[in-house]
Amino acid sequence: MLIIATSISGSGRKEYLQEFEQYAKARRKKVRVYYIGDLLFEQAKKIGISITPENVLNTNPYVLSSLRSAVFENLFANLEKDLKQNDAVIISFHAFFLWKKIFTRAYDRFSISNFNTDAFVTFIGDPLKIKGDLDAREQWKSEKLSIEEILLWQNVEGEVTSSWADMYMKPFYTISVRQPISTFFRLVFHPEYEPVYISMPITYLRSKKDQAKVDKFVEKLNDYFVVFDPRLLEGTEIAVNLRNKKTNLMLYNQIVNRDLYYLVKQSKKIIAFFPKIVSSPGVINELKEAHETNKDVWVIWPEKRGSPFLTYFSDKVFPNEKEFFNFLDQHYKKHNSAN
Repeated sequence: MLIIATSISGSGRKEYLQEFEQYAKARRKKVRVYYIGDLLFEQAKKIGISITPENVLNTNPYVLSSLRSAVFENLFANLEKDLKQNDAVIISFHAFFLWKKIFTRAYDRFSISNFNTDAFVTFIGDPLKIKGDLDAREQWKSEKLSIEEILLWQNVEGEVTSSWADMYMKPFYTISVRQPISTFFRLVFHPEYEPVYISMPITYLRSKKDQAKVDKFVEKLNDYFVVFDPRLLEGTEIAVNLRNKKTNLMLYNQIVNRDLYYLVKQSKKIIAFFPKIVSSPGVINELKEAHETNKDVWVIWPEKRGSPFLTYFSDKVFPNEKEFFNFLDQHYKKHNSAN
């Protein structure tokens, strides 16, 4: 399998993929990851061009493009052999950089069109953590990227990568670097297990006790499916202050866009779990989006009475977790614990 993986700087993508390699190796799967940034420096050194990590993005764009093309040509020349010797090959690079407040393309035609890619992935991280990481780096500290700019950069990275997937009619996934490594492993090596999105009240269900119930539910759900959990991307308070006219809605708009049009879209089913009945505009909108895009929609609703909108946008409503998991046991296989 050949995978193209993108992310913005500071997302934690490289650390995630390094851990993935070790995880796969322990399960007798051989993975090779090419980090284009590292190979670009090797190529520059080979032909006598001086570039430094701190100032590489100040390099003449035509020089960078030539280096990048040479790297991809070398990869392509060895790709057939690599694919035979490995269970998966991952080519990891940035689609765009945000440098000097300008979005700059970090790929060329050769990067995409010459590879018969099986899947595309964009890794994303918590913007607050990314900002802290970039502000501490020599290369990025002078850029003083704001949270808004980081959000936009991640959005552009995902949109561009998903457009490649659409162009070549291949799967695209957005994956949080906080998702368990097993999530990515199952996507790559166990396509027989369906990806699902777990929906739950978040804004009005913040207590540790309630979230612990959700944690337990997700843990059990992972026995049957590949589970995408939106909570793994929340690094800040997500309740909007509707009375404050100065509230910057950009962060909240990004959350809605990410959950509805990335995480729900890439899933085969949406499973909404209510540990208790609270208001959740997010869950209702996610049910509607999934229903209208022809996905299976299941709801665990622990009350006899419920809104007709709940039943209208769902295929099955379960009164409790026990009945839900009994249903899964009858219709779905559990994962092998080694996966």
